[in-house]
Amino acid sequence: MLVIIGFLGVAALGLMNIHVYNSSSPDVYSLESFTSSSVSSDAHYDAVIVLGCAVWEGGVASPMLADRLRTTAAVFKTGCADYVLVTGDSENPEDYDETGCMKEFLINEGISESDILCDPLGLSTYDSMLRAVTLFNVKSAVVVTTGFHCERSVYDARNFGIESVGVEAINSGYVIRQYNYYREFIARGKDFVFMLIKPGY
Repeated sequence: MLVIIGFLGVAALGLMNIHVYNSSSPDVYSLESFTSSSVSSDAHYDAVIVLGCAVWEGGVASPMLADRLRTTAAVFKTGCADYVLVTGDSENPEDYDETGCMKEFLINEGISESDILCDPLGLSTYDSMLRAVTLFNVKSAVVVTTGFHCERSVYDARNFGIESVGVEAINSGYVIRQYNYYREFIARGKDFVFMLIKPGY
């Protein structure tokens, strides 16, 4: 019986993953395809939303985060949006500060400080998109994150009414661990369920 329940659970998660992926993947672009297509020139968005991830000791952006931010700077420089919204975990910035690191990195990439807004409590993809709507009044966005994370991020944004497309961050050579894909598989299922009930909205 437990084996059957486990099988059904995995099958249900698989179907949720297919739904999340298929509903968003047609509007997820590489940086090159975004900047060279009409998506960046014909449409204008409120924000470029970049989602945070690990910051290393000393406030140094991890390679994955650095590539998200380099991609964000390139996307924003196309003129496709009014500002950049950086969202991540800065709940206790004295100990760990994703958004502070992200903001500083973008400034070093040539983005004006006045064009950067920070959400220090974007503790999950779901929270980041919920707060983008309720606190920052974002109605349209280009969402930048790592490739495996893009479809869910766009899915969450759209389910909160944000007209959005995704841009996959470049990869400067780091290896994405299998753990990230397993975690994303579960997270897609979680966000599928969350979007049915929308806690906190």
